Amino acid sequence: MLPAFYIFIAMVVIGVILYIHDRLTRKPDDTAQQDVQPPQQDLCSDDCCGTNEVCPSEMMLKHINDPVVYYEDEELDAFKGRQANEYSDDELEQWRDVLYTLKHDDLLGWERSIKKRGIILPDVIKEELLSLYNSPHS
Repeated sequence: MLPAFYIFIAMVVIGVILYIHDRLTRKPDDTAQQDVQPPQQDLCSDDCCGTNEVCPSEMMLKHINDPVVYYEDEELDAFKGRQANEYSDDELEQWRDVLYTLKHDDLLGWERSIKKRGIILPDVIKEELLSLYNSPHS
């Protein structure tokens, strides 16, 4: 029983010595690292479509220097400067004609291309794009 007591006392003494050493050597501006990350600036705006874990705005920044790629959709350039809620039914059909002919792997690239060309996706088409992207594909 006596050896266990000596081990316990030794551990307490070592703990106190380490605590004092830490307090004496720590710089005033040192703080304990927290597991909580500081809040990041929200790069996503209201037009994030949620098709990926990463906000499309972040993906846009990643591909900012890539050239614009056309997906046989040059006719959509006529909609430059339009707001998302300013499309007629016939114009929405033009969007659908392009959207539903895209391969699943091209959906995000197409969205990126549309944004780089200064075109705003109609709200309805955004929802359909999200639905297509999240649906199982072969």
